[in-house]
Amino acid sequence: MNSIRAGSSQTMRNEMVIVAPRIVIAVAIVACCGLATSTIAQEPAMHAGKLATELDRLANTGRVLYLAAHPDDENTRLLAYLANGRHVGVTYLAMTRGGGGQNLIGNEKAELLDVIRTEELLAARRLDGASQRFTRMRDFGYSKSADETLRIWGQQEALSDVVWVIRSVRPDVIISRFGEEPPNHGHHTASAILAREAFSAAADPERFPQHRELGREPWQADRLLRNVSHWRENPPPPNAIAIEVGDYDPRLGLGYGELAALSRSQHRSQGFGVAGERGSIVERFVHVAGTQVDADILEGLDLTWARFGPVGAEFAAAVDEARGVLSRDHPEAALPALLRAQAAVEKLPDRPRVRDARRALQRVIVGAAGLFVRATAERPGAIAGGSVPVSLELVSRRAKARVSQVVFSDGHREGPIDLPVGQKILLEHRLDISNQSPISAPYWLAQEGTLGRQTVEKPQLIGDPVGPPPLEVLLTVDPGDRTLELAVPVVFAWTDRVLGERERMFHVVPPATLTPVRDAVLFANGGTSSVRLRVRAGQSGLRGAVSLQLPEEWRSEPASVSVELAEEGDETSVRFAVTPGQGAVGTTITPVIRVAGVNWSWREDLVDYEHIPVQQVLRHSSLRLVPLSLTLPAGTIGYVAGSGDTVADDLRSLGMDVETVDEDTLRGGDLSGFAAIVVGIRAYNTREVVRNSHQRLMRYVEDGGNIVVQYQTQSRWSPLESPLGPFPMELGRERVTDESAKMEAVDSSARLLSSPNTISAADFEGWVQERGLYFAKSWDERYRPLFSAADPGEEPLLGSLLVAEHGKGRYVYTGLSFFRQLPAGVPGAYRLFANLIASDGVGGSVGRGE
Repeated sequence: MNSIRAGSSQTMRNEMVIVAPRIVIAVAIVACCGLATSTIAQEPAMHAGKLATELDRLANTGRVLYLAAHPDDENTRLLAYLANGRHVGVTYLAMTRGGGGQNLIGNEKAELLDVIRTEELLAARRLDGASQRFTRMRDFGYSKSADETLRIWGQQEALSDVVWVIRSVRPDVIISRFGEEPPNHGHHTASAILAREAFSAAADPERFPQHRELGREPWQADRLLRNVSHWRENPPPPNAIAIEVGDYDPRLGLGYGELAALSRSQHRSQGFGVAGERGSIVERFVHVAGTQVDADILEGLDLTWARFGPVGAEFAAAVDEARGVLSRDHPEAALPALLRAQAAVEKLPDRPRVRDARRALQRVIVGAAGLFVRATAERPGAIAGGSVPVSLELVSRRAKARVSQVVFSDGHREGPIDLPVGQKILLEHRLDISNQSPISAPYWLAQEGTLGRQTVEKPQLIGDPVGPPPLEVLLTVDPGDRTLELAVPVVFAWTDRVLGERERMFHVVPPATLTPVRDAVLFANGGTSSVRLRVRAGQSGLRGAVSLQLPEEWRSEPASVSVELAEEGDETSVRFAVTPGQGAVGTTITPVIRVAGVNWSWREDLVDYEHIPVQQVLRHSSLRLVPLSLTLPAGTIGYVAGSGDTVADDLRSLGMDVETVDEDTLRGGDLSGFAAIVVGIRAYNTREVVRNSHQRLMRYVEDGGNIVVQYQTQSRWSPLESPLGPFPMELGRERVTDESAKMEAVDSSARLLSSPNTISAADFEGWVQERGLYFAKSWDERYRPLFSAADPGEEPLLGSLLVAEHGKGRYVYTGLSFFRQLPAGVPGAYRLFANLIASDGVGGSVGRGE
């Protein structure tokens, strides 16, 4: 049943008179010179200062594209200054979404970390006023050369994506964050090479002609500059242009150094919270290509609408009028001029700057009118072919408005609806979802990618941070003799008793999701292991049968499990006892649930952190089955949690007795009952209690205990002053990024290489992303290195794993990336780690075998 309700629950259909000025409703606004900073209603409040800044940007046609490799590479000081101080449209193009990095706030890695870091960038852009774009390239981990990076990415594919974004944004100025000179992260250097190549390629109609078929014409930016690094290049190059970016903005009540700090601090997964800067801040630039400049990066450019001729001047005049009459207390006073600007901008040619100006102008009109509109679903998701109640909330708080027509995605129409000032209107409709609607997977994760780049089915989406919303409601407004249509994304909103109101995008979901409890299940010594799947109903009255689709040499008991769930959102778990047959090898399988004669195989991961919108990530479901030969150590293993890894659960999955060492036990509890203690990644960096308990941990070793400390970090931003071991040791940033690099034993007779598992070259096959990171740089002679390893063309490194006898016990520091290898199900990593935590050999025989 459909109804329209006012805030007082009275029917409000066709009762209000048409008023002037009539205004546009806009929600899914596309930010200037970029795609939407979020398709969910996460825009900053359009207060009077924000309105004034947005109007200033409308009067300016200048565009800057800033290009670097990862989330957190962008210079937020410069972005904040350009967007708010110079009022140009500025876009940050990140070559990757950053999933190859570490995660300081949780256990998410790879694709799920991509999701987090994408949303962190969007949160940053909502603060600093810039826009965000991406390429399809993947962060495959640290790379030591641009050649390797471009080979793995595919240089022409990467160049095509950068050219596509340039042709879409059409910037006047391109700024590269990095230079082409090594040493540097290969992704960084590659981004600089691509910026230089794309600067000219984007203007060449012979390069990537397929772009024209999708409406992207060749474009020549006027100049390419490089942003000088204030920490790498000190003193700066003598020919560098210097500009002051530390101005104070009274509209924001912040200097751009303070605004930039708020923006940069959104990169929480990387631990990049920073303090605000006040006073003078100087950024420097050097010329790379195009027009030479002497004093300012924007000098000599026509940043006005005069470049569009007389009609452009007409639009500019209306915008200037609106800027002049905009009142702090009565922003609606600017509406007549804004609507004249709306009429003028419609006369301009359909070009990217004009399209963005139209959308930005709509957003300003919405803000000036104090207009709020939101389409809220009763549930967070529903299946294709199903239905969901949707409530459309409309309230205009500063000016009267009229919506002539509302069109839901199922074709249902409502209207006209008059909006008196301050009167909330609720329009309710049960929305039927097309049975052809696709599952709401992120467009860049919907298909299997390669090591170097994501697969995008629709090339016109390349660059888009998130893609179009699964469901929208269209609103048609008739201000005078013009008609405007606006798309409102359907969201799910709820109230968190701690955080308040929260939102997430409504999703079209499968009838059920099958999420493996573990992405890799190991089978030690031919034995049986449990494969567990979390089943969540996407519909009420779910009836289905779950199976694993095993290869012939594997068997499961039972072969199939029936599932019945009464309500949408209900969950259960199913277990299969799986056994490898003789000769079975590791394999990747696809679990399925058969519902009404159709097989479904989707997994669901919920990413929930308070600084970004909640993300329901739907992907195709799969898991690895890995047989291995392994002798497990005896006794209870204590685990000191770090910044986010799954190693404790990885060990438990093999049947080891693992107990989390809580803070009270660290401070003063009995540690003697642990056969070994494992310290998680970055625990010394992130937990004061671990640093303060270091001497207790070392006494545990001295008394005969066994400690394994996984990688910790040392940096100039966050120096680690606490000792890590019983003897002096200095951490570095050395690493081996080639996951197939040869691992040579420094002493092949070392007991850790033979007990309880004999370690051979085969145990280093199948590693993922890297050998290790943050190796020890120097150490006391009482430490003994276990391995020597090197990336191609480099000198061997010895600091990946150090062993020391201390009193009756053994201490190990290792930068080997067990935190990646164990959840990925790498057999040799488990065998080596078992040796490290085994008590056999502790107390005098940690070095050489007997």
